[in-house]
Amino acid sequence: MEPGTADEARSRAIDCETTVRRLWDYLDGGLSRMARDDVEAHLAWCERCAPHFTFASEMRRALARSLPADAGAEDAELRYRV
Repeated sequence: MEPGTADEARSRAIDCETTVRRLWDYLDGGLSRMARDDVEAHLAWCERCAPHFTFASEMRRALARSLPADAGAEDAELRYRV
């Protein structure tokens, strides 16, 4: 089996529970390349997980829109103090 092939992706396919648990980290860019690829492969075919992904994406966008324009400056100050 060639690395990176569809057969390899199917052989390490993750289940719905794992996919949903990883969605927030996936959206935040916090997964390894392999874990990200696994989530993307699962989402490409699983109709049950699509609504979870849509919800998480929309929630993340709504939260980002609700932040004040200068929230980044406050975050940087907090990180500096910690």
